[in-house]
Amino acid sequence: MKTLSKTLYLSLVCLALVFTGCNKSDDGDVAGAGGAGGGGGGTGEFLTASIDGTGFTASTDLASLIGAQTTNGVLVVQGSTNSGSFINFSIVNYTGAGTYTTGDDLTNSNSIQYGELNGTTLSSWGSNLATSAVGGLQPGEIIITSEANGVIEGTFSFEGYNASDMSRKMITSGSFKSDLD
Repeated sequence: MKTLSKTLYLSLVCLALVFTGCNKSDDGDVAGAGGAGGGGGGTGEFLTASIDGTGFTASTDLASLIGAQTTNGVLVVQGSTNSGSFINFSIVNYTGAGTYTTGDDLTNSNSIQYGELNGTTLSSWGSNLATSAVGGLQPGEIIITSEANGVIEGTFSFEGYNASDMSRKMITSGSFKSDLD
């Protein structure tokens, strides 16, 4: 379980580093020139899901982040709320529109997670190569439905596992649309 916890923590740290290094203003994108000049831009970006039956909607405030990026064949997508809850996923060996799984095999590096920040405590529920060893978990599914003109869209669902307290959360009806940085 320590390995699972460390893996989830490392994934979160890596994704945070990827997204803190990415800002549309670095690319000279300005409001009125096809974008809003930052995360949650003017192209209708969104990331929504149902967490154990309760709605999750990522914030579109400029201070918040809905984003997607591909680097060296890895797609990373993230959406967060103003209260610190988030959903993020990464697809290794990303090849475009199609269906990708998580948490189905120890050799599958794709991952998806949901996290909540309560005060200073971060709790997260993931579906990744480590959770594939936990009996009875349903694998995650990420479907990229479209990638065109710098915009990526898709759907996702997964059963997340928290190694700290061995709890599970069902994340269903997930959908997203993001500018691709």
